[in-house]
Amino acid sequence: IQPVLALLVPLLATLLIIISGRWPNIRESWTIIGSVVMFGVVFSMLSAVLDGRYPGIGLIDIAPGISLALKADAAGIIFGLSASALWILTSIYSIGYMRGTSEKKQTRYYACFALCLSATMGIAFSANLLTFVLFYEILTIATYPLVIHKETPEAIKAGRKYLAYLLTGGVALILAAVLTYQYTGTLDFTAGGFLDKAAG
Repeated sequence: IQPVLALLVPLLATLLIIISGRWPNIRESWTIIGSVVMFGVVFSMLSAVLDGRYPGIGLIDIAPGISLALKADAAGIIFGLSASALWILTSIYSIGYMRGTSEKKQTRYYACFALCLSATMGIAFSANLLTFVLFYEILTIATYPLVIHKETPEAIKAGRKYLAYLLTGGVALILAAVLTYQYTGTLDFTAGGFLDKAAG
């Protein structure tokens, strides 16, 4: 259940940030609290992963060999720890920067940032290619408001390019997932890779 909690903590922080948007001190407190709690959740999985036990959970079974599932493996825990630790540091920096420059739409910024971390945890702990693609697309959309944050013509133009590049990449990932499933009959991430499993 810990991989799910790693996603839910920043998602809950997103909601609390939006609700407390009128009160900057409370809003930014949720940002800090969310980042610290998420790091704690991810860190709590480290000992199990080091022992070769990978915490995981199946979310939805779509078809034979196709499901949405999460698993904290060695690579995922490294990425998850790095991202969650950086959220603490970037949150502290962002609060100082956003207040110092009197940026507009700060609530949207903090909420989208937290949502991005939820999607990032989904990517880090994806147990298969379908789950990876899903959270990749969520991350692409959640990051867009951060790209266009200043809402200048240059920022809007950059945002359009960003969506074009990332969504095109997402389509390529979907096609890759379809071809992988046709060839191997599964989308699960396994030691040795998809092709190794198909050959066996």
